[in-house]
Amino acid sequence: MPAAYSYDERDLLLRLSEGDTQAFTVLFDQYKNKIYTLAFKITGSVFLAEETVQEIFTKLWVRRRELPAILNFNAWFNTITRNHLFSLLKSQAARENREAFYAGQASDCPGADNGILLKQTEELLRKALSALPPQQNKVYYLIRMQGMKKEEVAVRLNLSQETVKSHLSKAVKNIRAYCIAHKDSVIIWLLYFSMLI
Repeated sequence: MPAAYSYDERDLLLRLSEGDTQAFTVLFDQYKNKIYTLAFKITGSVFLAEETVQEIFTKLWVRRRELPAILNFNAWFNTITRNHLFSLLKSQAARENREAFYAGQASDCPGADNGILLKQTEELLRKALSALPPQQNKVYYLIRMQGMKKEEVAVRLNLSQETVKSHLSKAVKNIRAYCIAHKDSVIIWLLYFSMLI
């Protein structure tokens, strides 16, 4: 790769939005291991983990023209990955339900438990967010849900950047603690918390 090539993420996104394959390769190298590790922990399958990496980056390439408008690429990319893994889990659960039904064992199907677990996970996260102190909730929502940068949140809430960083760190810890206290699900640990920091 030429020495003059920029590794600035904003520049990479702009280059990628214009179809620059070198920019795509740089982003692929930066994020592939994180996605693979998370997908493998969730699915327990090397094949599905590798397939997840391919599909996530295919989505990135297809949606590359959206990139210049994205303020927080990491949050946006995490959302795409999380949604893909949820869809994958739901597909697995549906397939297991069908297989169990045709085998005459629908009542004992582990896939049904997966579907229930996904709904419980979403509800648990919603409750964890509502349990946060107001300022932590605002900071977390603006950064993690709206994709704003810490600097932008600091200006919007009239706080120092260090205070915003502290609120976000405390919010993540409080969400983790809440979920640990209310559910011992491996899926919750892996699918949410490994992507929060």
